Amino acid sequence: MSTENPRRHLDGVTLETILTELVDEFGWVTLGDLVRINCFRSDPSIKSSLKFLRKTLWAREQVETVYIGFREGESAGKIRQRLKQKSQPSAKKSAPSGNRAGSGSRTSAAKTSGTDPWAKAKKGSDQ
Repeated sequence: MSTENPRRHLDGVTLETILTELVDEFGWVTLGDLVRINCFRSDPSIKSSLKFLRKTLWAREQVETVYIGFREGESAGKIRQRLKQKSQPSAKKSAPSGNRAGSGSRTSAAKTSGTDPWAKAKKGSDQ
């Protein structure tokens, strides 16, 4: 693997070119498995996919990640791993922080005491 910036593969390449090359290489089915969006899975076309990708940043970033992997010579399995690695840090960012007032107080108490804070509410709904 080179020390160069992998995003160099995106320089001067249009989204339409990226999408066309990926469809030619992987086909719509594999591309739809890698990037799970309906415009790749249900009646796919370049036109509808471009329209969606131009409006949806997260989907475009995933397609760009697939393209970078493709240009680096990676297999579909390796590209899938690349996508998973890229999505993991964003999941950590969206986790609630304990800095907000009152956040997590019941959860913390439940973890330390071993009791379910919602047990009383659950019993009432079962009756």
